[in-house]
Amino acid sequence: MLETVCETMNWEYGEAWIGIDDKVLQISSTWQTQTRLSRDRKLDWESFHACSQVFVLHAAEGLPGRVWASQTPEWMVDVSAESESYFLRHQIAKAFGAKAGLGLPVLIEQLQVVLVFFRSEAHSRDQQCIDLTEAAVAQIQAQLLH
Repeated sequence: MLETVCETMNWEYGEAWIGIDDKVLQISSTWQTQTRLSRDRKLDWESFHACSQVFVLHAAEGLPGRVWASQTPEWMVDVSAESESYFLRHQIAKAFGAKAGLGLPVLIEQLQVVLVFFRSEAHSRDQQCIDLTEAAVAQIQAQLLH
């Protein structure tokens, strides 16, 4: 799912956060594009991923936690410019060039998932991108359920 959505919507990096015991979120899987990026940019996403693996988030913590708690999409213009209290991976984002981000809540059967996507350029809120990303996720969900 991550690969298809990232490739379709030009997201460079995507994460799936899974709710564990209705209490915490953990990264379940990630994907990064293998095309259109320089070798250094790919290494930055690999480093961002490696550092993110240690995070376990509660409801309302960080971008995935806020999306999980609100069950609504959230766009972030530049995660590296946010305070650490608002975007917990602020230092990692700054170090490895994560900028624009989008979090989407997804329900797959009874499993609550938050999908988070990033680009290496800051970008103002883009409702069309949000809508198209949601539509791509919904289309894949429908295929998975049939």
